[in-house]
Amino acid sequence: MTTGVSTVSFIALLSLQPGLVAKQSAAAPSTASRSAVKIASDVPLLSAAVERAVSARAKEWWTARERRDHQRMYALYEPAYRRKVPFADFLKESAVRTRFDLGDIRVEGIVPETADRVRVKVNMETRPARLPAGRVTAEDIWVRVSGQWYKVHEDARPPFPGNR
Repeated sequence: MTTGVSTVSFIALLSLQPGLVAKQSAAAPSTASRSAVKIASDVPLLSAAVERAVSARAKEWWTARERRDHQRMYALYEPAYRRKVPFADFLKESAVRTRFDLGDIRVEGIVPETADRVRVKVNMETRPARLPAGRVTAEDIWVRVSGQWYKVHEDARPPFPGNR
């Protein structure tokens, strides 16, 4: 586990943002091994240009999240999500999810699922109120729509399996 954050507090913190997983969590299922099998069999490797484009967009979204720039975060979500969820509704949810501070955001890896869908791992420092700072890794899904990469919105998930 990361520096000084208790397991229960850390799990509660992670519930605020879908896709966040403890970097060294033994309980989290490994998507890397499943993704590697899929890549080897039927998914083309990403070009350097595509990796740069996805990485830049992911960094842009997480930087907007760090700054609590809800308008920019919303604009980086896929068009299908924005068509069905007005900004005012997104803002209510986003304000809750952005209660804690982030910093030192780094894109760690991009794993293609298809030519137009990738998983992006982003590592960052978290600075929750009344808890020590720590590092976590978020895993987001990004899709290409009309040549541009967008983040797929994921609903918040409860932190404990029995609460689903």
